Formats: sequence, structure tokens, C-alpha cells
Amino acid sequence: MWKPPQTTKVYDIKGRLLTEFYVQRRKYVPIDKIPDYVKNAFIAVEDKSFYQNPGIDIEGLVRAFITNLKAGRIVEGGSTISQQLVKNLFLTPERSISRKLREIILAIRLNQVYPKDKILELYLNQIYLGHGSYGVEAASLTYFGKHVWDLDVCEAAVLAGLPKAPSKYDPFKNLELATARRDIVLQRMLKEGFISKDQYETCKLQGINLNPKKEDSIKDYSTLAIRNWFVKRYGYDALYKGGYTIYTTIDKDLQKNANAIVKDKLETLQKRFGYRKLTKQEISSLLKEYKKERPITQPIIGRIYIGLVSGYTKNGIKVFIKGYEGFANTKYKRSFKKGQPVYVRYQGNHKFSIVPYLEAALISIDPKTGGIRALVGGYDIQKSKFNRALYAKRQVGSAFKPIVYLKALTEGYTQISKLKDEPILFVNPYNGEEWIPENYDKEYLGEVSLRYALIHSLNAASVWLFDKIGEKPVIKLAYELGIRTPLPEVKSLVLGTADLSPLEIATVYATFANHGKKCEPYLISKIVNDKGKVVYQYKPECKQVVDPRYVAVLTDILKGVIQEGTGRKAKSLGLPIAGKTGTTDDYTDAWFAGYSPYIATAVWVGYDFKKKIGYKVTGAKAALPIWMDFMAVYHARLNDIKDFSLPQGVKYFNVNEEFGTLADDTCEGKKLLFVEGTEPLYTCSGKLKVPIEEIVAYVEKQNIPPLNKHVHINLENTKNIKDNNGTTPLEQLMEDLQGE
Repeated sequence: MWKPPQTTKVYDIKGRLLTEFYVQRRKYVPIDKIPDYVKNAFIAVEDKSFYQNPGIDIEGLVRAFITNLKAGRIVEGGSTISQQLVKNLFLTPERSISRKLREIILAIRLNQVYPKDKILELYLNQIYLGHGSYGVEAASLTYFGKHVWDLDVCEAAVLAGLPKAPSKYDPFKNLELATARRDIVLQRMLKEGFISKDQYETCKLQGINLNPKKEDSIKDYSTLAIRNWFVKRYGYDALYKGGYTIYTTIDKDLQKNANAIVKDKLETLQKRFGYRKLTKQEISSLLKEYKKERPITQPIIGRIYIGLVSGYTKNGIKVFIKGYEGFANTKYKRSFKKGQPVYVRYQGNHKFSIVPYLEAALISIDPKTGGIRALVGGYDIQKSKFNRALYAKRQVGSAFKPIVYLKALTEGYTQISKLKDEPILFVNPYNGEEWIPENYDKEYLGEVSLRYALIHSLNAASVWLFDKIGEKPVIKLAYELGIRTPLPEVKSLVLGTADLSPLEIATVYATFANHGKKCEPYLISKIVNDKGKVVYQYKPECKQVVDPRYVAVLTDILKGVIQEGTGRKAKSLGLPIAGKTGTTDDYTDAWFAGYSPYIATAVWVGYDFKKKIGYKVTGAKAALPIWMDFMAVYHARLNDIKDFSLPQGVKYFNVNEEFGTLADDTCEGKKLLFVEGTEPLYTCSGKLKVPIEEIVAYVEKQNIPPLNKHVHINLENTKNIKDNNGTTPLEQLMEDLQGE
């Protein structure tokens, strides 16, 4: 039995159409779902004797034969519905006597094998009705925005008028002709007794009310990722012919905004930082792509092309794309050497705009489920189909540091623990190479608090901390948080020297946003086949990987990055947000990753071939503006925005960060979050916070990590922890207190 190819439709998380995949846009519907007046409309105008004839209309064939004889060529076919069906299914569109004979024979044979209703069902699902729509269901959705079973008689007549010449009678383009053709169909239906005189008159007085807003289809990195995922599991034929329905986690509005934001900001950044000299590798790659392009006589407006700089104009450059030359205005024309490849977008009238070489990636995840809400893999899918959000591996810079600091918090460090910010010499034991980590401004502050070191992204203090904790514990935690790329056991790892993808970084920060519970990121939530059977259903995979108390403290620090650190530009958003910048030493990669209680987003900016973005272009300058615009758009849709919730076991204390004590009347303080029991014991004036009996009772029942000698003061379960003298930290603390 013949099965027609059907359209696979992709929907966003709110049930809105994202895109379609098809060879022919079609949604097959059984005959019992098609109203009688729809069937009768086609029968009246295409084959009034359909239910009586054997597959051919003798009278019609004779009439067509006489007409063709007079014309000296085939101008009329006299085809029945059966003949049209076999022609579309089995024959070529050539006009010849032999092909016509084959058509007649097959039509008769078809009627001997199948009942009339089945033939009509196949026909109504096969016939081409314009705008890429095959079959009455696809056409109904295209022209009227409703299912075929929801059409009225008047609308059915419009569809039935299309098979003769879909383009000529297209109501979107030729409303007057389409109306006249509809009226002919209505006349035939009235003549055959399919409608009443009143129905005929009513429809004739009505205009054709078309779908006011056709569902727009997105073709971008998100739908490309969905396509690749599906094809890998089910194959190309299933995608383009299978009629599946794919439900995704993408939010269509967010996705469209993300695409626009990335595009707009990259254009702005490229103009701001300038067009840097192309590397030999870039030139070679672009010329290779240029050679693949076909010669054209007229470019398509809005399409991106690779052209060659062919000369200069007063205000810019001349651009040659194969077979066509135009110009592009730019104040950077000295940056473009003659013969150099350049990305351009055609504007019309021989005018091009220069498309950035600079690229970016954005990925946004719902931290509570792992559902990917927006995914941008580059400037434009026309320019490059490589999805940087999923597959690009680039050094992440300081965006990696929070992983190290989180590990430190779980090992007993607090926000006010003291770190050494000073030059430290490390020697590679394998090759003897020496390395001294440097801060961004080449200055060192001596002793700083853990909070200050992360907020201001101090490299030396971070490496010092990493050295104390060790590579293996940090790497283990990184994997638990969502990193999949193998990480090297080197001191520079804390500075983000490992190449990671935006997806991995977004997953880590989504885990932070979800209080230490990691949810595997995913795009596809459900797939339904053409029979309505669910063939795939995703269940979120979430696992608590870190104690939420320590993640809450980390979030408090990363909120400080926004309020007073490297991400303070985002303070203007006025939102409960936390995040971290990332910049590589050579300024080739710029990052910002961050989150609110509702969404986690990572942004990368750079070139495909590693080269400096610009002079001292940091994550705050290049990636943060994209992140800010996206987060503003996301949160503008929320009615009641709340701050991060706090888990049990943490509490804010008013602390003097410099002295590491509780603030009182003698010193200034700042509200900082602590795991209860790790806060300072003394005030600035040296007073004990609470009676010693309460301290002892509290310590004995708490589950607080082991004391680290670099921590200011910690209370913890210390029953089995002793120093070199055999004294437990609790005993030492009590001795100190009694001594005072």
C-alpha cells in the first residue's frame, strides 16, 4: 500500500510551531476525518461522476480528444480523480499519447483494486494545493489556519479550486482570481446538489477570510540541533517523510530574541573592536568555501555570501561574489585587502553589508529540569552551520574558578577565609618549566578574603587556593557538576585553560542555580508518530551532587561579582542574579556565565580561529552585554521575581570582611552568608558571640566539614580530628576561650 511522505512538525515548549521538515508539506488524514462538503467540492469540480465511473470518464475523454485534435496538440486531459492520482503517483508530467494511455489503464486497474473512498482519500492527501502544501489538511492549515475538519463550505470551495492552477488561483497573491474560481466551484456544487441555493448565495457574498498570521518557521541553530538529534536516532527518511510530531524544550519567543541579540551585539562588537587581520588559516578556509559557491546572476536579498574584495569606493569596498559585483560601505576599508575573502549580506541594488567575522554562542537552561530554552550556535546559520554552543571547545578562563571555590567551601573554607595573593613559582616536574601566575593588572594584594579573590577574579590567590585543595578533588567535582571533557591535572586549570563547550559551562551554572542538583540538559521532550503513538518520552535526570548549603554560599559570592566585581555592569538589571566573567590570557575568548533562580545562561564570544578579539577585550566587554540583554528579555516576562531561596543550615551574618569578625559598634560590617557553625565566633571588640556551653552543644550535633588550617575559625564535628599534639580543634577552642 502506498504511503505518502508526510511533514514532520517541531513544536516549542508552549506548543507553537518551531519548524517543519518535509519533502512535501503534508499531514495525512483518513477519509472519515474529511467532511462530506470538502469531498463533494473536489468531486464537483474535478470528477462529478467519480462514484459511478470505472476510473475514466468516457464523455470527458471524447471531449478532450476533439479539443486536442482541433488544437493539433494536447491542451486538455479530461482526467478523472483516479487519473490524476495515478499520474501523480506513478507517471511523469509529459504530455504524450502513450503516457495518456498508460494513465487510463492504471486508473481503471486502480478502481478494480481499491474502493472509491480509499481512492478519494489518497487523492485528497496527495494533490498539490500551493505553498508547498500537499493534501487538504496541509492546505487548510496554510490558507485558513485550521484543520480540514473545521473548514466551512465556503472555505472548502476555495481549496477545491486550487488543483487546476495553484499559483494562478493562490488567494494570498491573486484574491480576485481565487474568488472567481471559488464561485465556479460553488456553482458546480449547487448543480450537483451538494449545497443548497441559500448556501451558494451566502458563500458568494462572503470574502475569502485567509489565515491572518501564518505560523512562522524558524531555521536556526536550535532547529538544526533538533534535526541532527532526530536523524541520528531515526534516520533522514523518518524526519523528512515520516509525519512525526516533535515536542521540544525551546521557547520560541526566547529563541527568536536570542538570535536577534547575538546578531545585533556581534555587529556592534565587530565595529567597536575593528576587523582584525585574517590569519592564513582563516583565509585558506574562507577561500575554500568561496570556491564551493555557485555562480549567480542575481543575489537574494538577505542572503549571506562569501565574496572577494575587488576594489575600493569612496565610502567602502567593492565586493565580488561569483558572477556579481556590488559595494559595501564601511569606515574600516583599510582593514580589507584586495583579494581578501569577506562575509557579506545582500541588501539589494548592488549594495552589501559586511557580516562580522566574530562569532558567539549562547545557551540557556531551565535549572530545575535541564530543558534548553534557547540555543544560538553562531552569528547566523547561513554563514556557518557549525553549532558552537554544543560543539565548540574553547578555554573558559575565570568562568572555571567557581568550581574550585565551591570545592573549597565544602572543605571548610568560608567567605572570609584568608588566601595569599602573591607571586608563586610552580615548576613542572616533567619538563622543568617554571610558571608564575599573574593577576590581570599585574598587581598583588598580599592577603585577601576568599570572597574578595573570587569577586575580583584574582589569579594568584585562586592558584594558591587550588594548590591547597589539589587537582583531583576539583576535577571530580567538575565532572559531577556537568563537565564531560577530560580535564588535565595542572595548576593552570583553575584559570580555565581547559577547552570546554558553552553547553558544559551552562550545565555547571544551572547546577549552581538549582542548589547543587544537576539536571542533564536536553532538547527533545516527546516524539509522536503519524499514528499518534508516543515513541519517545524524556524524563528529566536530576541528581543532587553538592550539599545545597555550600552552593548557597557560592551563589552569595557570585552575586557579589554582579554587585561589586567584574560583572558589575549587570547590576543595572536590578535582578537577583549571580555569575562570573571569563577571559583568556591572550584575549581570544570572552565568557560570561550566570544565573537567576529561574534560568542559567552561558555566553561565549571569539573567532573560530584563535586570535585576539581586541585590545584587553574581557568577558565583561564582549560576552556580558549579550548575557545582560538576554536575561533582561527573559525576566521581563515574569510577574513576580523573587530572590534565591536559602536551604536549611545557612544564615546571614553581619561580618567585617577585613578582620574576619562579627561586626559590632566598633567596626563596619557586610551581610555575608555562612553555613551555620562556620561563622566567626568573636566580634570586632573581641567579645564571644555566644556562651561556651551553647557552642559545645551546637558543635556536637552539626555536620560541618573538617577544619582546615587556612580557615579563619570553624565549628565542626571534630570528634575524630586531632592535630599533631593529639588535641581536637574543639578542645583547642575551649582552651583558648578558658584562657581568655
